[in-house]
Amino acid sequence: MANFLYVRYADDWVVLCNGTKSQALAMKEELKGVLRSMGLELSEEKTKVTHITEGFEFLGYRIKRGIGTSGKMIPKVQIPEKAIKRFRQEMKRKLTYSSTNESVNAKITALNQFIRGWCEYYRHTNNPGIVFGKLRYELLGEMVHWLGKKYRIRKSRVMRRFYKDSTLGTKTRKLTNPTEYKAKRSVAKTWHNPYTEPEKVKGEKERIKRESLFSYDRSWNGKEDRQGWEDQREEVMLIKGTVCALNLPGICESKGNPLHPSEVEVDHIIPRNRFKDPKEADRMDNLQPVCTPCHRAKTKTDLKVLSRMR
Repeated sequence: MANFLYVRYADDWVVLCNGTKSQALAMKEELKGVLRSMGLELSEEKTKVTHITEGFEFLGYRIKRGIGTSGKMIPKVQIPEKAIKRFRQEMKRKLTYSSTNESVNAKITALNQFIRGWCEYYRHTNNPGIVFGKLRYELLGEMVHWLGKKYRIRKSRVMRRFYKDSTLGTKTRKLTNPTEYKAKRSVAKTWHNPYTEPEKVKGEKERIKRESLFSYDRSWNGKEDRQGWEDQREEVMLIKGTVCALNLPGICESKGNPLHPSEVEVDHIIPRNRFKDPKEADRMDNLQPVCTPCHRAKTKTDLKVLSRMR
């Protein structure tokens, strides 16, 4: 008699069977009846009956049986080809030539968010470093082309200007390398029902926490509300430093000490809304580095002045 194991995550599920194909098909028909009694229909297009040596995809992973390093047959969790293809498509979408007006720092931030999420999700597979290594060179190549298009310079000049520590970057940010993420072993066996969270028993191990599935839809492509502002912010810090230029008594928390680059806000000395041409407002002589409390206080004052003028 065949044994069956049912695994579910939200509305995605798989049934494993150690019997014959006919027994697996019989279980499929039985499940169709159970779902029909609940007012649901089993999708024939999305339902597949296959052997473990051929493999199947579940939650974005490719699961199949193959020969391990010990020479024995073992279950393998792999990165499916369509996930790799989707990575390349998303990478090219973020680095499309029509987005060269965006700042380099914003683009690096968007790419890093995507790379971090994708690699963290797929580092739980068998030998992910092979795939991560291939994607690293493709990512660097696409970024070099994007930078060359943005600044209208050759590849050699891009490398001299932006290549450092085996990756590309600016003075304040660098592109995350997919090879920085190493394979991570997951728990092979559970000692409880992972879909429930009963009260912890004294001395019992901590419950497994389910991770959210990786989503491409929420991935930011680096588009800024004000194009090029992140690069301009970096230029202000390089030229004028990171000390708060206002240093308002009783408000400024830095007390004349240099701020961390992440804490620096760039302020318009003369408010931007007083200029007919916004480009004139964004000139270097009208920009200054400030801390957050001083920036909020000055903005509040500028708004009061603007309301009186109206």
